[in-house]
Amino acid sequence: MSNTKKLVITVSVNSSSDISTVALTVANAAISKGLEVGIFLSSEGVELSREGANDYTHIQPFKKLNELLESFASNGGVIWTCSPCFNHRGLNADEIVKGAVIVGAGPMLDWIIEGAQTLSF
Repeated sequence: MSNTKKLVITVSVNSSSDISTVALTVANAAISKGLEVGIFLSSEGVELSREGANDYTHIQPFKKLNELLESFASNGGVIWTCSPCFNHRGLNADEIVKGAVIVGAGPMLDWIIEGAQTLSF
């Protein structure tokens, strides 16, 4: 079991909602506090993993959604994209954002078994 405190954030809404912006803002803040953070994208949330889908979303006064996602990944955040949800929407695996991986729930559940705290958006 790891000594690093972990946080799993589940996001089931896409970039058209301010909820996804808040989720990514919280995720970035958690990384800045020293937590290891994984985001599990499910349902409509898998759209966040599609390259270019977040380029025009900017909910004031937050940073642009694509900047939040890029910062999250570049600072060590883990992005899990639900494979059944992704496939259901006919998305292209070659067009996902940097740092995202298309997986089942297993990796997220492993973190929870290890004691990760959870947040849902």
